[in-house]
Amino acid sequence: MSEAYLYFPGCNIPYRERGYEVSARAVAEKLGIELMDKPFTCCGINVEPIDEFAALLYSARNIAIAEEEGMDLVTLCNGCYKTLKVANEKLKNDENLRNEVNKKLKILGREVNGDIEVKHFLDIIFDKIDDNAIVKKVKARVAPHIGCHAQRPSEYVDFGADIKIDRILELVGSTSLKYKDKDKCCGAPLLALSEEMGMTIANNKLTNMKEAGAELIVTMCPFCQVSLDTLQVKIESDFGEKYDIPSMYITQILGIAIGIPYEKLGIEENKTNPEEIFKKDL
Repeated sequence: MSEAYLYFPGCNIPYRERGYEVSARAVAEKLGIELMDKPFTCCGINVEPIDEFAALLYSARNIAIAEEEGMDLVTLCNGCYKTLKVANEKLKNDENLRNEVNKKLKILGREVNGDIEVKHFLDIIFDKIDDNAIVKKVKARVAPHIGCHAQRPSEYVDFGADIKIDRILELVGSTSLKYKDKDKCCGAPLLALSEEMGMTIANNKLTNMKEAGAELIVTMCPFCQVSLDTLQVKIESDFGEKYDIPSMYITQILGIAIGIPYEKLGIEENKTNPEEIFKKDL
């Protein structure tokens, strides 16, 4: 019997990081998880620095759609997860705020009541994976990066992502490495303000991963993947470094381990190519 969630794609994944969604849908199908679609809008994260209440309204509209369907929301994007999760908890626990928001949503014929939960896809698949699901071991020295918004603000969003991603990597046969500043930012949020600063932070992250002996990076956030995968060649050029550490999503490495064909996991969308690492396993 499958379990079903409303899938919130966010803005970045459908247009820039399609491999994440491709692999997540393939993994979900394999594990008996149904991801259903609705006409969602932006979660509001980009509006938040300018107008927190407006950002809350963005989230509230999406939450109201999920409540109408009576289904929990699941997202792949850490930024969307943080924004929707914080909004949902605030709306559940602050009646005055909820009433104020509902006055605005009434224009759209919607309201929020605090009836659903917001989850990260990692949290869902963690509960579905055990040794019996693994059909192919993927032996690699992995530097996992869980990102900021799956950890902070901890009172709202922390679901033990660091422990869960390490456990999944252990199950698939990989070694999860400890490295300097493992829980620090990848630099992605700063790229729009200062590309130099954002790339400097990403360069420091890649340096620490390389020094720990990483042969593969595993991410769970599209913005982190942009920093560590998409921009890796530019970082190497600008900083005179050579990393050559492929980066892929947790759904992609897990997909291989549970028997999904390599070519059905969107890995060709990645900018760094992990194929050499997996040749012995393909």
